[in-house]
Amino acid sequence: MKRPDDGGVRRVVVSTGIASVAVQLVCVREYLAQFQGNEIVIALIFFCWLVFGGLGTSAAKGFGSRVVQPSPTTLAIFSCLLVIFSVCQVVAIRWLRDLVFIHGRSVGFYPTLVYVAVTLFPYALLLGFVLPYSLSVARYRSARYPGNWIYMADNAGDVAGAAIFSFALVHWLTPFQVLLVVHLPLLACLLGLESAVSRWSASAGALAIAALVTGAVFEDRLLPVREGRRIHYAESRYGRIEVLDSAGEVSIFSDGVPSLFSQDPALAEEIVHFPLSQVNRPRRLLLVSAVGGMMAEVAKYRPERVDYVEMDPLAAQLQLRYDLLTPIPGLTVINQDARAYLARASTRYDAILVSLPEPETFQVNRFYTAGFFALAKAHLAPGGVFCFGIDPVANYISDIRRQKLSSLANTAGAVFSHVTLMPGQRLLFVCRDRPIRTDIPVLLEQKGIDTRHIRRYFAGDLTGQRIRQINDAVDPGTGQNLDLSPRLMRLAFVGWLARHGESSRWFALALAVGALAYLTRINRPQWVLLTTGCVNIGAEMVTIFTFQTLYGYVYLQIGVLVTVFLAGLLPGAWAGGRFCGSRRRALMIGDLLLMVLMVLFAVMLAAARQGMPAAVLYGFGLAVSFCCGFQFPLALTLSGDTGAAAAQSFSADLVGAAIGVLLVSLVLIPFIGLLWATLSLAGLKLISLLVSGSIHEMH
Repeated sequence: MKRPDDGGVRRVVVSTGIASVAVQLVCVREYLAQFQGNEIVIALIFFCWLVFGGLGTSAAKGFGSRVVQPSPTTLAIFSCLLVIFSVCQVVAIRWLRDLVFIHGRSVGFYPTLVYVAVTLFPYALLLGFVLPYSLSVARYRSARYPGNWIYMADNAGDVAGAAIFSFALVHWLTPFQVLLVVHLPLLACLLGLESAVSRWSASAGALAIAALVTGAVFEDRLLPVREGRRIHYAESRYGRIEVLDSAGEVSIFSDGVPSLFSQDPALAEEIVHFPLSQVNRPRRLLLVSAVGGMMAEVAKYRPERVDYVEMDPLAAQLQLRYDLLTPIPGLTVINQDARAYLARASTRYDAILVSLPEPETFQVNRFYTAGFFALAKAHLAPGGVFCFGIDPVANYISDIRRQKLSSLANTAGAVFSHVTLMPGQRLLFVCRDRPIRTDIPVLLEQKGIDTRHIRRYFAGDLTGQRIRQINDAVDPGTGQNLDLSPRLMRLAFVGWLARHGESSRWFALALAVGALAYLTRINRPQWVLLTTGCVNIGAEMVTIFTFQTLYGYVYLQIGVLVTVFLAGLLPGAWAGGRFCGSRRRALMIGDLLLMVLMVLFAVMLAAARQGMPAAVLYGFGLAVSFCCGFQFPLALTLSGDTGAAAAQSFSADLVGAAIGVLLVSLVLIPFIGLLWATLSLAGLKLISLLVSGSIHEMH
């Protein structure tokens, strides 16, 4: 049988897939720089992206198919518009936040959702439209052109784009340079698209090239304006780093969040002297992150060895270059994730001091769990001290804040014999297996260590009554913060809503109504695809968070996980397209396999707890994506494999994924933990199995 001629459409679809995944990853980084890197925002990004993509595919089936006739020229113009929209989208993400919201103001859940939706809408909608429209153009030339070929071509492009970005582009290029590189293959493929060259398409191509070049040339000028003079800017594989000078004070921003200031003497004194004053002779210290002036305070104890853990080598270099990290005798900078380092290190420290931000992201939360506290204790010498902190509390402690400090105190208390909360510039948790003294000035005087802030602060604000008040606020009945059940993430989400007087009920209600309305418009095979999309991205989120919890945030390896979850779709779709038996039965087998995979992964989570080979996570992702890809051509054929059925199937897959990313990231993982989130996905596929069994197959 002669292969149908598509006139180069498939090449355009592959190159569009390559570019779109890279654009998505670039935009995720841009949003993180605007909204403090919170995974809740990441969930909103993927949700909006998938929903608008689903709307675009639905439009291609309905209104769009009647208004926009299949034409290679029109496809070329749409593709050039995608290029232009990608550049405009990044600029909008960078600049619109401070134009819409008050500069420096915390933005609520709903305004954040609207902001993400507005800035993503044009690109995501057009991207969703282009895929089924490409199939229409191919079928305009060859009426019997298989819809699964376009699906496979899109998957191939997605996999290639994720791999290229993760293994190459993120190492060497800035965001606008990435956009330029990934769109060149698309523009080249448009030149080879038969009957596509016209005056309009040529003009669109010229505008696309101009937009890409302008962005790459003026990269630093397109960054958002910050207070102070930007003296350094760099893109590392871990995020965006900016160094600013404001009236002589130098600070480092990581993904838009101030991470280190040159002058923070009061906080530096407290973080160092509250815990170290407890130890007779602290010789070996481990510092996980730091604050300005901290090294000078550490040096007063004349330690023999100071290990400073900073995962990003570029960040450590800049801290040293701009004197934010003062070299002292015995200092060693370790460029590694702190949990990964402790898991392999054999050194026992007299003190481990953690100076990380508030635990409001999954990445930071893993340093505030029972698992990390136990790991830290295992590396303490007899009489050693462990200290971490959160933002300070006032005389009135809100219910959510009380739950947070209680959960942390109870978590630390399950590992250490003595835990004392010390109020100050931060609320410090001083933990050890020996009694903790709170008369810090007396201890420092005995050691002959001079301080400026602590001496005056203890004489005024930090009284014994104040210390007792904070410690008495701990509720012993509050649950612990665990790796696989991150209680603090639920409190972070609830607290975010509470700070702005918002409720998630209206959003949940609107989402439920929209999902139910959508379900009435699709048939049973497409309903199976909706659950498949939900389970695929849900399993991906579970795997990424599991990897973060067990191994730490390593950008390249999470990129590998994303690639793996895309890589299985293509061979799965190929196998499903060539299947010649009962498609209804094969669809049921796919549901059963996905359900079994979820249950097996949950069992491994329960058994592994603190350790699981990375190969298991990769294998799980590949197996899940293969089963999901296998189901798509089966469901498409059972739906009729017409242009309308193809568009509706694409849409069901995207909408299911949109529901899954919110359900898993915002509800299941924070509220019931990784283990039960995985079992919930298995339950969803059990329902899907019953639905697929009720499908009537036409012979």
